[in-house]
Amino acid sequence: MQVYTVHIHPGDADPMENAILIREGFNFWAFLLSGLWALYHRLWLGFFAIVAVSLASGLLVRLFNGGPEMDFALALLTGIGFGLIGNDLRRRKLAAKGWKMVDIVAGKTYSDAEYRCFANLGSQRIRTAHLGTAQLASPPQTVVSTPSTGSPSYP
Repeated sequence: MQVYTVHIHPGDADPMENAILIREGFNFWAFLLSGLWALYHRLWLGFFAIVAVSLASGLLVRLFNGGPEMDFALALLTGIGFGLIGNDLRRRKLAAKGWKMVDIVAGKTYSDAEYRCFANLGSQRIRTAHLGTAQLASPPQTVVSTPSTGSPSYP
């Protein structure tokens, strides 16, 4: 099961028309093609950070007289690190541009998660139409305290 965050731009007439779903977790393409992936998603600071880390890695290899093994190890670590934070960088960029995270959905595939997202939005729109408002209504949250831990459990 893959988990996605749903981001919308509140200024749009129909916010779900341009909704973006970003998968949680490790991004294989950000790991494999770090610089190109950052440029494709217009993550300029991420791209320059990758270039700076790559230059620093090359300098370390030369300073310590490391061979191709050390160069490969540093490149692998850089790629793994960028694969781990790539999707988070996309979320931060969207938040800086005014996009809002409105939902978290899960599905076996991207299209399954997208379907669940639109189904959730449809139920929210029915509630807002009943209330007479144009904004999305947040689903009611019920908090129940568990006796064993005393912490709230959410449905």
